[in-house]
Amino acid sequence: MRAEIDRAIAADHIEDLVRALAEERPAGIRFAARRIVETASQDGALLARTAAWAQRPEALARQLASILCAHAYADAPDPTLDLLFSLVGDEEACVREAAAESAGQLLDAGFFPVLTRVERWRNDPSPRVRHAVLVAVGRAARRERAERAEPLLRLIAPLLKDRDPLVRRSLGPSAVATLLQHYPSLTFEHLVQWSTSNDEQVLWNVAMALASPAAADLAKKALIVLRKLSLDERRYVWRAVATAMWKLGRKRPDVVRPELARWLLDEERIAVARAALTYL
Repeated sequence: MRAEIDRAIAADHIEDLVRALAEERPAGIRFAARRIVETASQDGALLARTAAWAQRPEALARQLASILCAHAYADAPDPTLDLLFSLVGDEEACVREAAAESAGQLLDAGFFPVLTRVERWRNDPSPRVRHAVLVAVGRAARRERAERAEPLLRLIAPLLKDRDPLVRRSLGPSAVATLLQHYPSLTFEHLVQWSTSNDEQVLWNVAMALASPAAADLAKKALIVLRKLSLDERRYVWRAVATAMWKLGRKRPDVVRPELARWLLDEERIAVARAALTYL
């Protein structure tokens, strides 16, 4: 099958390549992307091929285009990002995720120029595009690149109020959690600041970030924030706090269990404690 893919690429027969890829994916798609990059030696040739694939009706073709964007960027940055923008909002999940991954690769490789463009995606009406921002943030976070911490935190901050399920699942439990892992001190400072909000979605994101494994090393400080959030009467918030307490409790029972024991004696926190202890 790899030979068929090679023949189709060499002859530039898109229809043949589509048929070959349908028999062997996702490994075949990655192989095809690598071979197309190797054979597109002329200036602009790779972007032209990528754009052609992006217009195809088959999802696997657009998925291939999404992967190729990460390689076409070097020769044509702005047109490639324009093309990638259309792909992160695609109706097919496999295309969107591949495009978001490429956005993350580009943000990691060329941080500040790409960051400027990704900031525009943050305000897009499509939650699919906003979700791609969070995927890219997760890929660009690196402990050894401390200068990225503040820009990445500023990038995601306006999305904290976003109630769309696709966005919120990718924010507190994922993107913020990743930033907490790589930049614990600065991210925790932001979590403390965000915890003063009255917006329940913001508070949910704070609690869910503290439910992540990265919070275990900050367990005592995390409890200070969760202790305050546990008094919120809105179920959406206090259930997130309960989730954080039982997940944190599995990592740091020495810190969390005594706290929950005290909450069981507190009328305002007893429901949170019982919910958390159900899973401990």
